[in-house]
Amino acid sequence: MRLQPLTLNDKPIFDRYAHRTRPQLSHYAFAPIYVWQEHFEFYWTLFSDYLCIFAKQTDDYFMPILPIPIEMENPKYLNVVHNAHQFMLDASRNPHIVRIENVPQEMTFRFKKNGFCVNLKETEYLYETAALAGLRGDRYKRQRHAYNAFITTHPSAKLRPYCPDDRHECLALYNRWREVRSQKSDAPLYNAMLDDSQSAHRIGVLQAEALGLVGRVVRINADIKGYTFGYPLNADTFCILFEITDLSINGLAQFIYREFCKELMNTYRWINAMDDSGLENLKRVKRSYHPCQLILSYNIVLSTLISGVETTPLR
Repeated sequence: MRLQPLTLNDKPIFDRYAHRTRPQLSHYAFAPIYVWQEHFEFYWTLFSDYLCIFAKQTDDYFMPILPIPIEMENPKYLNVVHNAHQFMLDASRNPHIVRIENVPQEMTFRFKKNGFCVNLKETEYLYETAALAGLRGDRYKRQRHAYNAFITTHPSAKLRPYCPDDRHECLALYNRWREVRSQKSDAPLYNAMLDDSQSAHRIGVLQAEALGLVGRVVRINADIKGYTFGYPLNADTFCILFEITDLSINGLAQFIYREFCKELMNTYRWINAMDDSGLENLKRVKRSYHPCQLILSYNIVLSTLISGVETTPLR
């Protein structure tokens, strides 16, 4: 296979193939892959008219998503998956790094039958947009109370479209948010995740328009105190990629989330809030919004490599 570096100019090609799949999992879009470019070298190639995306870390390859479009009923498709996996094995120094990530649960049985071992990667959270916009009923009492307290204290606060002039304030807000989060935990893994996310936020904020991201900010006393970015995954689903708020302002997180969903509810039936990064606090928050579906995502590796499989997933 002849690989080409993945650049912003390749987004139209990616989108053309992705639109032929109707994905539920959030990573089947250009933005959530590209924002991690400072941590991985991304490449692409066309193989038998399927788009294959490869991520390289040091001397080893993995695929962040399956070849697209996903056509499990086509015998040629499974051959493409096998060949892509074999290419990574041949091109990598450590075969235990090689894997294909973000395989939908409903496809795992077929891969098991065709020589692959399946491992749970993460769980994504799917919500009904109208429920998040309305926050009705006892189960949303806590979020509704926080939202109402915020608008009482900050009646002039509005959710406004992000513009390029906001970029420096947004990135400064992330730095302050990261510092507060870091002070509350001395766990090395958590702080490494904060460092990794910093570059992803920077790329997303600076390249928002080119990446097709929809951004919103909240200003209080003329200063940006919160921002959120997301992208359409398909005609019915919108993904929330980033959300950062000033942690000292009670109710701001609930406000920015609800107001964004109010905007989206007439266009998108579903909100995919992505995964919880294995963090118990984030899991509790996402479960408190009562997802209507937990979408399981898997990694696959050839069964001959199941011993000591090591992973470095996109967060």
